[in-house]
Amino acid sequence: MGQMNVLLISRNDWANVGFQYSKSLKSIGVDAIMLIMRKHKFNYPEQGILCTDIGKIEKYVNESNIIHFLHSQYPIPSINLKGKKVVVSHTGSKYKKNYKKLNTLFNSFVDLTIVGSGLYGKGAKNEHWIPGGVVDTNLLQPVYERSSDKIIIDHFPSNPKGKGSDIIQSIFKKISGNYEFNYSDKRIKWSDNMERIKKCDVYIERFAENTGFGIAAIEAAALGKIVIATYAFEQKYKETTGEFGFISVRTRQEMIKEIERIISLPDDKILELKKKSRGWAEKYHSYEAVGNRLMKLYKSIL
Repeated sequence: MGQMNVLLISRNDWANVGFQYSKSLKSIGVDAIMLIMRKHKFNYPEQGILCTDIGKIEKYVNESNIIHFLHSQYPIPSINLKGKKVVVSHTGSKYKKNYKKLNTLFNSFVDLTIVGSGLYGKGAKNEHWIPGGVVDTNLLQPVYERSSDKIIIDHFPSNPKGKGSDIIQSIFKKISGNYEFNYSDKRIKWSDNMERIKKCDVYIERFAENTGFGIAAIEAAALGKIVIATYAFEQKYKETTGEFGFISVRTRQEMIKEIERIISLPDDKILELKKKSRGWAEKYHSYEAVGNRLMKLYKSIL
């Protein structure tokens, strides 16, 4: 097969996914670089290499044997991809709304398509479903210690409307018990957000129909927190990836029931659930886990 050299590229790297993929591949010894054409508005401390010079991009392409386009973006149609194995990841509403048009474009030259959430089965070429989300489980170490004699439950959405935050807040008006609920939709630095999540026992990621889970769910799990969210693709996850790691609820009543169950548990059972959460993040969403998942797919087209 020879050396695997991967170039990941997009105009915008939504949620820093491409850069995290490059780090995942590097963690298992694969030569990988992520190029972006615009910096991310969240100003992540580390991002892909900013490159808008076509000549430089062509140089990177020439030195790679796998070209992976992220987020349904084909930023430089003029670049010669002859002799390269080409991959595209379709993510989010752009593909959901325009999948026919995007399939017509990408199916004509890609060798492999990666999709997630509910984007499968729409006619993409050589389609493979993988769950989204990768975190640095070496950086995010678990904090199992309780910061209070009450169960601390947090919900800090980046997008309150998309996360069903109004429903989550209303749910806590119906729950009584030995707990404290913290909510804030104020956008703060990522490192500060991690620090405040470290102090909780339970993290509510979202309450929304027909959605996947966000990166915050995996970050909280990596920090050793019990995570609750709605997740529409649990069966697909189990079929393709493995054991599911957080508490998935479908209705308000299910969420209320799960929260009431957790706040009534003894300390040793709370710790058990926290450790299960952390173990899941490590096994399926660490750099190494995601790197191996990607490498397996790349190998299938080489």
